[in-house]
Amino acid sequence: MSTHRFILEPYKGIATRHTCPGCHKKRSFARYIDTEGKIEFPPYVGRCNHEQSCGYHFTPKDFFEKNPEKNETFTKDETISYKKREMLKPLPTSYIDENIMRSSQKCYEANNLFLFLSSQFGETATLSLMEKYHVGTSKHWTGATVFWQVDNQGKVRTGKVMLYYPETGKRVKEPYNHISWVHSLIPHKDFNLCQCFFGEHLINKDKTKPIALVESEKTALIASYYLPQFLWIASGGKNGCFNTKSLSVLKNRRV
Repeated sequence: MSTHRFILEPYKGIATRHTCPGCHKKRSFARYIDTEGKIEFPPYVGRCNHEQSCGYHFTPKDFFEKNPEKNETFTKDETISYKKREMLKPLPTSYIDENIMRSSQKCYEANNLFLFLSSQFGETATLSLMEKYHVGTSKHWTGATVFWQVDNQGKVRTGKVMLYYPETGKRVKEPYNHISWVHSLIPHKDFNLCQCFFGEHLINKDKTKPIALVESEKTALIASYYLPQFLWIASGGKNGCFNTKSLSVLKNRRV
């Protein structure tokens, strides 16, 4: 856990990622926040995720150097740029009721991704994939799919809601990127999200297959159909499961 006072805003869904002031790419910019809640930085103070192609990074230190008058609001014993804060006990991981997940695993005739995959693999094989990977149907958008994240203990962490075109299987990105999260759509006070791999619940069910890790949940489904000799899981992107705790489930496995 970070002990710095000024940190990049943790990822809690697409609302926490913004348009980069450098490269102007949408949903690629993380802003700095004050963990003590005393300062609200201008929207240009942050870092772009596209480190190679953009590299924009305007730190709180840069902000205070360019705005020295802001320092006057602090006492002399406070360190402006990166003050250490007291270590807090990690919050317990929050979970979603399994019954909510189960209730979504139906109405596939109204699920755009199911319709597309059925046109490629047939309904029987596609239904088997949906059941195996705990893929459901969401009412958040007509035709939406929900990719449930179920950990290796069988507990439901969250669900990623996405919308696809039924004819092509491509994501709907206009007039905006159609991505949301179940934990943000249901009432749950102080939900502490700790993501796991999509398909992680399969890891303990078959310890003989080598694990193949991809970024996209849809890719994991398709690859599982064509290359069943591997156990396919998905990280859900660069803001998903790439941390020591999440990767620990892959220990002693061929990946």
